Amino acid sequence: MKKIAIAGGLLASAVLLTGCGLAQIAGPSHQDTVSYQVTDKVAKLRVDGHAGDTVVTETDGTAIRVVETLRWHGDDKPKAEHKVEGDALIVTYDCPSDWGSCGVDYKIEIPKGLPVDLDSGSGDITLRDLTGDIEVFVGSGDVDAAGLTGKKVSAEAGSGNVELVYTSAPDDAKVEVGSGDVVLKVPDVAYDVSTDTGAGDAEVTVKTDGSSPHKISLASGSGDLSVLPG
Repeated sequence: MKKIAIAGGLLASAVLLTGCGLAQIAGPSHQDTVSYQVTDKVAKLRVDGHAGDTVVTETDGTAIRVVETLRWHGDDKPKAEHKVEGDALIVTYDCPSDWGSCGVDYKIEIPKGLPVDLDSGSGDITLRDLTGDIEVFVGSGDVDAAGLTGKKVSAEAGSGNVELVYTSAPDDAKVEVGSGDVVLKVPDVAYDVSTDTGAGDAEVTVKTDGSSPHKISLASGSGDLSVLPG
């Protein structure tokens, strides 16, 4: 797991803003879309992104379907790749230069129950109706997840809001943000809840029980924390 430092998040934001400015002088903008499916049997999806939005949903099929929207300036077209390594499908890309003038948006459909591990430097992450375990890290961006039924989730954001909506009670839910609000909506059963906020309010309106098998841990350096019946 990556550790979040508030100062680091602010520095990252400054770097990203600088990158955006550089992108404007790096040449004309371009966009391309690539689609493919992976039929190899894998036990996990891992996305290593740098700048771009990621959307993941589940389907009844057995293949993983990916739509990549490549964006770049000048000649800085991202080099996207995907590979099966061990038991995981890894989806990632690199930019030819370090000027921050390229990125990739992902729309991914996965089989039911497949665990996901998503890592993004900058961009929003949207998850819908996932039944497997979830691990998410985003340096700057929001995490919006709904219709979740998996037992375990770990979400971290350096700067951004995180909202998770569960339709089945999770056993282990951990969320940590450097700067931003956290909202966790869960079925109305008892939970063992822990909250820690440096500057902000904590609101817990679900039933609490320190011996509950359903564990929730929320932390924010600056922002509000909410655990609500969904």
